[in-house]
Amino acid sequence: MAMAGTGNPVDRRRHALAALGHALAGRSHVMARLVADRWGENGGFDETPGAEELRPEIERVTLLATDAVVNYLVTHQPATQEQADALSQTGRAPVDERLSLAGVTKLYLFWRDAAELAICQEAARLDSSPAVVEEAVAVVRAGADGSMVGMAKQFDRASGELRAQLTEEHARLGFLALHDPLTGLPNRALFIEQLNRALGTLSHRNAQVAVLYLDIDRFKSVNDLGGHSLGDQLLIAVAVRLSQIVRPGDIAARLGGDEFVVLCDDLHGGTTAAAALAGRIGKALSAPLVIDGRILTPSASIGVTVASPGDDPAVVLSNADGAMYRAKQGGRARYEIHRTLGRGEKTSGRSLAQPTQ
Repeated sequence: MAMAGTGNPVDRRRHALAALGHALAGRSHVMARLVADRWGENGGFDETPGAEELRPEIERVTLLATDAVVNYLVTHQPATQEQADALSQTGRAPVDERLSLAGVTKLYLFWRDAAELAICQEAARLDSSPAVVEEAVAVVRAGADGSMVGMAKQFDRASGELRAQLTEEHARLGFLALHDPLTGLPNRALFIEQLNRALGTLSHRNAQVAVLYLDIDRFKSVNDLGGHSLGDQLLIAVAVRLSQIVRPGDIAARLGGDEFVVLCDDLHGGTTAAAALAGRIGKALSAPLVIDGRILTPSASIGVTVASPGDDPAVVLSNADGAMYRAKQGGRARYEIHRTLGRGEKTSGRSLAQPTQ
């Protein structure tokens, strides 16, 4: 039966739309189940493992979409921000790999078809005018279109967030691949790469390349005294001091354990300049430290070598390592300079306790 009333045409149209809205609200739960069933019949639950568990969420989103239409038909007010946000959240489902983007789009289209059918059936029962039916259907289509646009925007935002996270994680993994996780210094791989680069250009430059190999003296006793935690904190403190004392452009790295190395690129002054840097490093490292209430006075044995054009990086590092062992055997807390010896020549070292020039 047609709606009676003595109001003006605008009021009658609003009453007719409100009546359709209330009728649609009464069918919302049935519609939600039908949409989920239709989606499943079209293979929706087969496209993603465990997707059947999403049925309650699918029904919830369908109810939200229907409620938004009902709200507009009854009150002539657009969807609330809460409803819009909740609907657009479905755009995260493809990013979270719960559903495909096509699957989510199908859901909206199935809901649109179900809502239009329900409106036409209720309009026939209420004897609503064609103009009222057309307006109500337009509301449903606008709601579906708006929801899909909101979903797409949310998908774009979520995808952007994911790309940013992946970029950040890629950068983090790239950093960890070339840096020591404890101290943050370059690791052996990055040091060798930089040493190889420096040696490769050595013959074209008016400068020299030196390598300083450092070993923390009596490091085992620190671990024995306070455990690995104390040892780790000492290594971190050594890394900080080493980073602060080397020249701009030099590279301080941790090779592993208690062994550190410094690459002096663009060195002028040969072994004299390299030895002076070794002395400054040894003096800086030997300043007392307070860690966990314990006073530590670290020292380092340092091997120094100055490379020549054409030298192999592994040989250069080995030469510095050998000089470091001679420094340790000579009494620790000192540096030794690697030299290519002739018959009857001896290497010479310096205690780091002595003043350096």
